[in-house]
Amino acid sequence: MIGVIVEGTSDEKVIREITHKLGVPAKIRRSRRGATIQSPRKTGSYVEDLLADCEKVVILKDSHCADPHEKERHLREKLEELGLPVEGDLHICMVVHAIESWLLADEAAIGAYLSSEVREIHSPENECKPEDVLDELFKRSGRVYLKGGEAPRELARRLRVEKVITKCPSFKKFKTLIE
Repeated sequence: MIGVIVEGTSDEKVIREITHKLGVPAKIRRSRRGATIQSPRKTGSYVEDLLADCEKVVILKDSHCADPHEKERHLREKLEELGLPVEGDLHICMVVHAIESWLLADEAAIGAYLSSEVREIHSPENECKPEDVLDELFKRSGRVYLKGGEAPRELARRLRVEKVITKCPSFKKFKTLIE
């Protein structure tokens, strides 16, 4: 079993669908403090809890329009200060901007969910606020994209993994880490 620590409800829904789709048993913990993994100390307690039951733990963190390498370095330092070196069975996977970039990678999945044609987005990880891009696509179909709603789960359910791998290096890294 793999442990995954995520930031919010949409991340939890998407990762639950992706791990199911890949046939990877996962125990998922979500930050309760809002949109980001705010407390390295709390994250550290999640890591210790998950490592008791899981062969490895992946901390999945959004870069939120910042440099993902810098965000990862900062989180790595904080975890090491808590005595949790990021090595062996503990990994960090930075999602470039937000998990919605992974959802944007498959226009056919979005189109199937919205029952409309959606243009291809060639580099979804270049979209600083991918949730806003999704919301615009939803509005064209007379709907609203809600991160906490069912849309993230439904889009993830329809995702073609091979399509996301080709467009989102952060997804490819995540897939490699959990398999």
